[in-house]
Amino acid sequence: MVKFDIISGFLGSGKTTLIKKILNSLDGEKVVIIENEFGDVSVDSEVLQIEGFEIYEISNGCVCCKLKGDFIFTLKQILTQKVERIIFEPSGIFIIGEIYDLFKDPQISSECFINSVTTVVDAQNFSNHIQSYSGFYKSQICSASSLVVSKTQQMLIEEVSQIELELCILNETATILAKDWIELSNEEVLGLVDKKNILIAKDSIHSLSHDFESIGLRTSRIFESEQLESILKKCKHGGYGKIIRGKGFIESNNCFLEFHYIDGDYSILESSSPSTGIVSFIGRDLQKKLLTASFQ
Repeated sequence: MVKFDIISGFLGSGKTTLIKKILNSLDGEKVVIIENEFGDVSVDSEVLQIEGFEIYEISNGCVCCKLKGDFIFTLKQILTQKVERIIFEPSGIFIIGEIYDLFKDPQISSECFINSVTTVVDAQNFSNHIQSYSGFYKSQICSASSLVVSKTQQMLIEEVSQIELELCILNETATILAKDWIELSNEEVLGLVDKKNILIAKDSIHSLSHDFESIGLRTSRIFESEQLESILKKCKHGGYGKIIRGKGFIESNNCFLEFHYIDGDYSILESSSPSTGIVSFIGRDLQKKLLTASFQ
């Protein structure tokens, strides 16, 4: 039977970074990754492909709703290969309970089983996210077999402990890892996906609906770092609508610039060169024409 591991988490929590840690900890397994990007393009796939991992992309929607058929087709295609493990990174607004419906397909359930559900929790944005996006956020936390708290480096021990307490209240059975990710051992990382849990199928929360919008595009435009920062500042002040998450690679004069934007906070750093410039934004009431024009 093929192991199926879900690495979930709200927008910008650090799912792709954790997946890289898991992949680098697995020894000799034949692993395939399924990436589900809510937008038109998948920036995370670019990140993982640069490092040589085998990726299947399902873009422009969420597999818990309109892309169920695409997901089932892709999964069945992968199961014809000799793989030992499938790691699934859903979109940040994925409703985990819906995945159990997809595993009712007899062909899939006879060859593959849900081995683990790990949810990454962004410590810096925990309070904001649990208040503003309670339905999606709590669904991901309550459905997990393991919870991994990210971005704790700049926080006080008391603040992190309070988040752990709230997570325990929401999910009494999940293992919680809340230490600095740099200190995580291979054994701790592998324990997330290979500990012996009994996962119980939970009812889907069909009442949740996506009211998010997305925009994704590829661009050959060359930017100075200051130009990119100006765009991200405009995002912060609502110039392109309510942007929750932005990410991408932009070509600069001598390198590519990798940027991340999460609820008003952003970072820009030099990166390994992908094949082309690529950007993705998710939010509400997006000014899509203005945002597109800024990158083209």
